Amino acid sequence: MELVTLFVYKIIFLKNKLSLNNRNTLMKYLFPILLTCIAELSFINIAGSQTLDQNDRNFLWQKVQQCVANEQGQPPKPDPCLYVDLNNRYVVANGSNPVEYLLMPTDKIEGIEDPNISQSNSIPYWQYAWEEARKYIPSKKSQVQYRNQYGLAINSKQARNQDQLHIHMSCIKQSVTMQLETNDNKIPIGNFNNFILTLENNQYNIMHLDNDSLRNNNNPFYLVNQSLGSSQKMADQSIAVVGRRGGGYYILKTESDITKGYNAAAEKLLDEDCSTQ
Repeated sequence: MELVTLFVYKIIFLKNKLSLNNRNTLMKYLFPILLTCIAELSFINIAGSQTLDQNDRNFLWQKVQQCVANEQGQPPKPDPCLYVDLNNRYVVANGSNPVEYLLMPTDKIEGIEDPNISQSNSIPYWQYAWEEARKYIPSKKSQVQYRNQYGLAINSKQARNQDQLHIHMSCIKQSVTMQLETNDNKIPIGNFNNFILTLENNQYNIMHLDNDSLRNNNNPFYLVNQSLGSSQKMADQSIAVVGRRGGGYYILKTESDITKGYNAAAEKLLDEDCSTQ
């Protein structure tokens, strides 16, 4: 319909401009006019497709690219992100909830299943996420001051709606913190060892780290990957990191189960408006 309308307008315009009243003279212009209309509409459609669409599974990746391009411009600015770290290869952006931030790589990494992020020497995205959460969350909620109020999470492949790795950063639900602290002396140090808690109606295998680092062998991607059995896949896993009151962290993992219709989403443990703090 757009093509027909544009075609008619151009014929009328050309006829009036050149006084083409002879039918045979006008006919020789029709095909070139049609080709011009097709080319113009194609250009319009391509330009429109580059507009960011939150329903597009590449929305976050396109946003990251915009942020990096703007940070490399003159003057440098992180828009539409909050922060761009070109050296450490990540950006920080607002999430969709009142007190939620996202940490995303500047590299194209689809999600938790990417094998390159599960090596002990991989870029420590969780460490960066923890440091950024401690900076940004108190700027919105001043009552969030203690490490056991913070939570980070990444969802499984089945539960996510974006194909660019993103770690959610927010508060942790107080009910989750209370259960973790009540069971603190039972939670194994340094390995998962099949300790299970039911949190927000789903089961989580939990360990804790005494070390305040989430790098190298303490990288949660690495720890979870090392704990998997031969039939398990990283794509099915979802991970949460919660600050531990006495120092260190709780590392939680849960697994999607197709037979039960369960798509693992540790993000559900987060309090993304910090209302329980």
